[in-house]
Amino acid sequence: MTNDALYPLCLQAVQKEKVWGGRNLERLLGKSLPANALIGETWEAWEGCLIANGAREGQSLQSLIDQDADAILGSAASQPKRFPLLFKFIDARDDLSVQVHPNDEQARAMEGQPFGKTEAWYILDAEPGARLVFGFKRDVQPAEVVAALQTKHLVDLLAFVPVQRGDVVFVPAGTVHAIGKGIVLAEIQENSDLTYRFYDWDRNEQGRALHVDQSLRVFSGKHIEQPKVPSVVLHREGFDEQFLVACRYFALTLAELDRRVDGLSTGAKFQILSIIDGAAEVLFGAHFASRVPAEQGQTIVLPARLGAYAIAPRASCKILRAFVPDLQADVVAPLLQAGYDTATIMRLGGAIAEHNDLARLLRF
Repeated sequence: MTNDALYPLCLQAVQKEKVWGGRNLERLLGKSLPANALIGETWEAWEGCLIANGAREGQSLQSLIDQDADAILGSAASQPKRFPLLFKFIDARDDLSVQVHPNDEQARAMEGQPFGKTEAWYILDAEPGARLVFGFKRDVQPAEVVAALQTKHLVDLLAFVPVQRGDVVFVPAGTVHAIGKGIVLAEIQENSDLTYRFYDWDRNEQGRALHVDQSLRVFSGKHIEQPKVPSVVLHREGFDEQFLVACRYFALTLAELDRRVDGLSTGAKFQILSIIDGAAEVLFGAHFASRVPAEQGQTIVLPARLGAYAIAPRASCKILRAFVPDLQADVVAPLLQAGYDTATIMRLGGAIAEHNDLARLLRF
């Protein structure tokens, strides 16, 4: 791939109308939404997004990957050569369905799809009393869930978790969950849209079928204590980076910048940067002479081969960063060096032991 593609790629988000959607992405992130449309999701970084700037404007992210996967994806390049992540914003004006996602093996066996769906949420805004569904109040068996569905008492089994701005929740494949009304969040996930609906609050909208049989094949009935992930702050040169969650599929961090930060690098792996507050410029190239501006609500993909870059905020800004990590090199080693103990680091992998990649790494 020629150097004309090795620049920060501003992506044109794909807007999704949903029965439960609203207008909060306009209010909170400055999104331009169609008049009278209820937008539930914007897919910010996805293989189908079009490039909105530079020499490759109008091309899809996937088309660049098809031309040179190593240049765009770096160490995350694999077969199939697809963008491995999906980053989105979600606005829940109403409750989303109670649902569950398959893991990679189940997605291949049941749907012929390469990716399952493990995801994580960063709560951007929550109305007073807002809550999520996350698993069950206690351990349950499939027969008990079937009986509850037949008698319309599934709600009695579900665990409801109150949330507020800044909370982080890790949702491994197999976890029964639902985003509740009054919540706006950023979601990082595997690149998959496989969703099995257990229950849809007795809504009968056309096109929203339930998938009870599939759900029963992939769900976990275990009760999950402490579903929220406590973050860990890493003091870097010139700024603090807050590690929010980390697993084999993705890591998500948050940084608040009030001055220019140099010495950054893609490190041979692509990065997703999303401006959730304020505005900034991403500087790159020789002597950082080239720059790409980004306003609030804009998401950028940095190609793996971009190399060194800098960020210059306009006054101040908050940036979510997502990437496919080498867990040892990118998460464990720097946090151990910063003085954190293994128990603290492991909590970034979530509360479900069998899905905590950091716990498996640190215990051996």
